[in-house]
Amino acid sequence: MAPPPTSRPAPPPEPPFLRTPHDLLEEIFLRLPTAADLARASTACATFCCVIAGHAFLHRYRTVHPPPLIGFLHDPFSPVQPPHPSAIAARAFADFDFSCSSFLPSTAGRTWSRINLFDGRALLAGAPVEEESGSNILVGSDVCDYMYRKFLVRDLAVCDPVHRRYVLLPAVPDDLKALVRRPDLFCLETFLAPGDDEEDPLSFRVMCLAQCRMHLLLIVFSSLDGQWRVLTYDQWSARATLASFGNSETGLSDRQFVHGCFCWQLHFLDKLLLLDTHTMEFSDVDLPPDHRGMGRSVIVEASEGNLGMLTKWYDQDTENDPLWLTYSVLRNNQWHWEKDIPMPVKRAILVGVAEGYLLLDVLYTTPSQEDLKFGYFSVDSKTLQVELF
Repeated sequence: MAPPPTSRPAPPPEPPFLRTPHDLLEEIFLRLPTAADLARASTACATFCCVIAGHAFLHRYRTVHPPPLIGFLHDPFSPVQPPHPSAIAARAFADFDFSCSSFLPSTAGRTWSRINLFDGRALLAGAPVEEESGSNILVGSDVCDYMYRKFLVRDLAVCDPVHRRYVLLPAVPDDLKALVRRPDLFCLETFLAPGDDEEDPLSFRVMCLAQCRMHLLLIVFSSLDGQWRVLTYDQWSARATLASFGNSETGLSDRQFVHGCFCWQLHFLDKLLLLDTHTMEFSDVDLPPDHRGMGRSVIVEASEGNLGMLTKWYDQDTENDPLWLTYSVLRNNQWHWEKDIPMPVKRAILVGVAEGYLLLDVLYTTPSQEDLKFGYFSVDSKTLQVELF
């Protein structure tokens, strides 16, 4: 008779997951409601300061607590005004010099001009001073001529306006410049982008996007290796061939940055072009059937990693021409209407989107309904709250 089977001993229980004191402190500090509270906590002891000063923690804190809107930079800096809740904080920057030209190297016959701001950095281009042609207004092909000339001869510098630091970029190699041909060029824009290494707060990229008749080129500089590379959108040629380039809206719309992607509306193709800065791949989705054309809508961050769209509408059949914004969200490649947002204004221009806010240049009436005034309103893309700027 066979002996009874012996039972195997039960495996030992999994050891409990233990967090280090450093991890626990991070979780506590993440729950502090304001940056001022965080600053006060950092002065309590050296351990607190070490945790709070860590780049990884500061990145997490900024994700949970986006920085408040204090103004926008439009030569000069325009701070928010009372009764805006950030008006007091904005006063500290009222006289701040964001130009960066004061600490950049100067060369006779060349001048620096700011072309982009992103994530606390400024991108400046240095180019030879051109003789006045009698008119400072560029239209049509003159714009492309100007952009192309600057592209060929300019220097680029990335600056930190607060700490007064800068990095001079190497010139774009001639073989990459040769890929951009003036007869085929429609639009050329140069801008800052997040770095390759999210853990390194000093890393960055600079991108030059050239929209040409038969191809779309992206020339990219990375601060990690100091090299320029080129990326193409493979589907551009076929779609551009089918598009009507007689359309007045053949250019790219203003650029927005949402959920790690740069977005451009291509109205002549009824598409939204996306560049994922993590994978460095292009993709596109359809625009809504009733999209309003250039300057009428912006892309914003929606919840759960989705894309949202704020679109400006007028009712021109009524006496006061009321204005409102519609909020739609892209889910499963379909745009779904979410909400109408009445705007207490007469007219509005969508200025741009940054750090979760849409800024509008508006004509509005005072509370007494007696006077018309020009000013700015902001819309929080998460709460959809409208505030006088």
